[in-house]
Amino acid sequence: MDMTVEEGERARAKREQILEGARRVFLREGFAAASTDELAKEAGVSKRTLYAYYPGKEELFVDVVRSLTIENPQTRVLDFMRSLQPRNAEELREALLALAQKVLGTLMRAEDQALMRAIIADSHRFPQLTETLRMTVPERAAVEITRMLERARASGVAIRQGDTAIMTRLFMGSLLSYALFDGLLRPASQLQIPSKETLEEIVNLFMQAIIEHEQRS
Repeated sequence: MDMTVEEGERARAKREQILEGARRVFLREGFAAASTDELAKEAGVSKRTLYAYYPGKEELFVDVVRSLTIENPQTRVLDFMRSLQPRNAEELREALLALAQKVLGTLMRAEDQALMRAIIADSHRFPQLTETLRMTVPERAAVEITRMLERARASGVAIRQGDTAIMTRLFMGSLLSYALFDGLLRPASQLQIPSKETLEEIVNLFMQAIIEHEQRS
């Protein structure tokens, strides 16, 4: 039993080693130009070991993006969304504000902006890559936000009748516009992360749109 635990720890450490090396290569070279030789060399492993953990470059790139965004151990965005249990309108507002800060704090980092640029640059050559990324990063986040809104509604928060998935897109769209206008469309040295006051205004406007009048505050 102890050997199994020890082997599992070694495997996790090796995977993290590969991810860290791959992150540096993808940020430096982009997806298309990154070779498996370079990925293995940067990670300090053999190509055989690299293939044992990641059969293809696409799987490795997706895991790198995931580890920097929704599964980033520093922000734990996905775990945070799953933990949210708003029981009233004020708790929902606080949850949305905290979520907005975490999401934009991640998306507006220089590393994440560089990866998004790499994805856009190579999307026409690797359409299957963007499809895989869409399904494993933004769609997973959207599902968790939708579930959070449904939990809030089930707990008695007077969320208007309607499709919570559409409400989620309304919320995510407002955040992504900042990642686009003040991130991707600016030089890397001029990223402008929105202030807490701006995020509070976004959340307040969103709440006005989804909460029945009698429970607005």
